[in-house]
Amino acid sequence: MREDTICAVATAAGSAGISILRLSGKDALAVARRVFFTGAKLRPRYFALGKVMDGGALIDQALGVYFAAPASYTGEDVFEIHCHGGQIATQLTLELLLKNGARPAEPGEFTKRAFLNGKIDLSEAEAVADHIGSLSEEGAKRAARQMSGELSEKIRAMQDALSDILAEMEAGIEYPEEDLEDQIAGEALPRLRALCAQAEALAQSFRQGRAVREGIEVALCGKPNVGKSSLLNAIFGEERAIVSNIPGTTRDIVSGHYTHRGLALRFLDTAGLRQTDDAVERMGVERSHAAIQNAGIAVVLMDGSAPLSEEDEQAVRLAKNSPAGMIAVLSKSDLPQAAGVFRQAQELAGQEPLCISPKTGQGIPALLDCIYQQAVGSAQLSEGLVITSARHAHALRMAQAALFEAICGMERGEDLDCITIDLNDAWMRLGEITGQTVGEEIIDRIFNKFCLGK
Repeated sequence: MREDTICAVATAAGSAGISILRLSGKDALAVARRVFFTGAKLRPRYFALGKVMDGGALIDQALGVYFAAPASYTGEDVFEIHCHGGQIATQLTLELLLKNGARPAEPGEFTKRAFLNGKIDLSEAEAVADHIGSLSEEGAKRAARQMSGELSEKIRAMQDALSDILAEMEAGIEYPEEDLEDQIAGEALPRLRALCAQAEALAQSFRQGRAVREGIEVALCGKPNVGKSSLLNAIFGEERAIVSNIPGTTRDIVSGHYTHRGLALRFLDTAGLRQTDDAVERMGVERSHAAIQNAGIAVVLMDGSAPLSEEDEQAVRLAKNSPAGMIAVLSKSDLPQAAGVFRQAQELAGQEPLCISPKTGQGIPALLDCIYQQAVGSAQLSEGLVITSARHAHALRMAQAALFEAICGMERGEDLDCITIDLNDAWMRLGEITGQTVGEEIIDRIFNKFCLGK
């Protein structure tokens, strides 16, 4: 790790009440003293009022705070300047710090230094980025729990259990004259099965975790004038999309973010699916096809007040290919329902349709609950530990596979020295989550995704 002093703006770009510039490295205090002048003594963890000066020119009045190593975020000397949040003052202060001995920080370099200095492990570092990018309250809460070390503690406990089993097996291998292999295997098997089940359960929680972390895209699709835009407006309680009796009003995708039971949902109001000679409308229909194919869930609206048409059948066929599946909806339930349309829609979609009315709001809460349940795979989000990273889920699946191989080998009566190969592989896979056993390339790739100043 480089030992030079880095600097970056730690707050978002734009005008604000304050702007924070952060220095980290062995010369952080020295660089800060060349720029930030105060009559107060700089005591660690105490703010001091001072001035940012460029020679004899006053740039800003600001607060400075010093964190002495190792009691800082990065584990190095850290100095922060809290100045007024104007873009010019912030930029001038940053340029001064760079001119006086610091260099620009790379994306995520502060958190990377915290990881390399042992302040946090890799899963906790990744949770920092998740917390910053959270789209919902539930996502922020999950990231905060992981930042506090909840996942790390679980993984370390699993590794410790594996280490104990490996130590017992090594003793049996080392002293074959004691003839302890059968006894060691018999005692280890139930513990290994429990560890294998834990790895499997954690890996399977990724479906919920991904929904919490990334949110779910929900495409509202169907033929023109079936009520898609009206439904979008009803969900948000405002006019997000133009509603008209003229077919083909929606030409492009209209979207909006909505949170339901802690889950972030991004609704996409797509253009009506039909054959058209209008070049602009045809472009909208093509975009609708792509949005439905890529969405997490497709909600197919069918007009419950009229018999279903060939356009409805085409919409259902397209929506069935959505990654997380389809939800069938009969719209306009405030109008008299057409004879046999419910059974027709049920047979077409292969599921019982929900009946809703964007005009009166009937059935919309039930639709939101259905979207939520389909997204997370259960009636509610688990209160327990869930995996939110694809990297973590992959490592857990690999650890589970190695444990399963070890268990099968023991049941076949294989020698313990063969079993330990799989158990060591499982231990290494778990270590990838906390960063114990990952290479520099993976570490760099993770931190390159971070924002500047973090």
